[in-house]
Amino acid sequence: MAGSRVLVLGLGVSGMAAARLARSLGASCQAVDGGRGEALAAAAAELRELGIEVSLGWNCETALPAADLIVVSPGIVPRSPLGRQAWGAGVPLVSELEFGFRFCSCPVLAITGTNGKTTTVELTTHLLAASGLRVRAAGNIGLPLAACAAESAELDALVVEVSSFQLEAVDQFRPAVAALLNVTPDHYDRHGGPGPYLEAKLALFRRLADAGTMVLRHDLGEVPEIRAMLAARSGRPLFFAASPRADCAFYAADGGLYERRDGGAERLADEAELALPGTHNVENALAALAVVRAAGHCPVRAARALGSFRPSRHRLELVAERDGVRYINDSKATNVDALCRALESLARTTPGRRILLLAGGVDKDIGFSMALPWLEKQVKEAFLIGSCKSRLAKQWQGVVSCREFSTFEEAVDAASAAAKPGDVVLLSPGCASQDMFQNYAHRGDQFRALVERRAGE
Repeated sequence: MAGSRVLVLGLGVSGMAAARLARSLGASCQAVDGGRGEALAAAAAELRELGIEVSLGWNCETALPAADLIVVSPGIVPRSPLGRQAWGAGVPLVSELEFGFRFCSCPVLAITGTNGKTTTVELTTHLLAASGLRVRAAGNIGLPLAACAAESAELDALVVEVSSFQLEAVDQFRPAVAALLNVTPDHYDRHGGPGPYLEAKLALFRRLADAGTMVLRHDLGEVPEIRAMLAARSGRPLFFAASPRADCAFYAADGGLYERRDGGAERLADEAELALPGTHNVENALAALAVVRAAGHCPVRAARALGSFRPSRHRLELVAERDGVRYINDSKATNVDALCRALESLARTTPGRRILLLAGGVDKDIGFSMALPWLEKQVKEAFLIGSCKSRLAKQWQGVVSCREFSTFEEAVDAASAAAKPGDVVLLSPGCASQDMFQNYAHRGDQFRALVERRAGE
């Protein structure tokens, strides 16, 4: 990269990491962001100290700076004014994921899917570390891949959470193992519908010639686009399923997790060992064990660490229990499928408890009707917030009582006031957060703060 001109678009954590990496490699680097504010000003000052030229409040009527390579952050939407300008610049353009990958020295184990990515990445990292490997979780989980390039030579593997946004601009990205957990409606507002969304996910496999390094949930093998992809490659993927299926290398049966190999089956662990309940978490555990196997390591040894794994915050996190009411933070449920999975899990762990649901946020051009059976069965009342609250109320009011609120605080207070002993106040929005919050973590932290404030009253 020495002497090359690199232009970085977007100064979130990904853009900052890409700019630092480009500069460390000897490139001449410029960074552009359309926003302003204290946080961006501080980021710009940090980069300028490294000799990087920064432009904030970018006006798309001005031509982009000359560059040999453009690196885009996942927050840059291709159809936005800045995105159209970048993709139309006639210069090689890659995502921060691709840029970071090009300079990583250790195997990359990539995991994507609509739901379960973070949990599966964290669990895979935990299992490999418990097996004695030097490993780090990176990517969409919060640590950009570009930030890991320098230390990658000291690692045995990087377990990377990959989003569809990051896969919009990959070229040479070729992970040692690639896992697709599931594909359900999400981000249609960004990609333009289910077809382009699936196409973005499948870019994960574009450079893989051997299907034996792929991990897939069993039903994905029947998707026409995936079936065609597999037919064009040698080998057979490692399929997983939360039920006993003859075509799956990893499956669940009789309360246990199994690996089928060399004509036999071995019980790896008991489902009761998992820290999070629900069928989807059984699938996450099976996928993690399959990734361990596909990476050339022993899942039998790795499975011994399943019981010591603890998931991160904002995923069915018990915040408090006060006067017989449980407050649960599932802010990471940013689509309707994740909301349904949360309700399924609570049906198993808190049978008989009625739920007061806090939901709403940014509409991603997906329907919410698939939640209706779960709402009718479990939810006592829905407290709706955000830009799509009226749409949610219209779709849900036939099966559950819905109330709309202007602020998050009002909704949390109302749900808390309505809760009776034995109820659950559940934040599981089923939507993105950026209309009212910085991200899902900020939303979850605000919920925790409001609950703790009420507990102290």
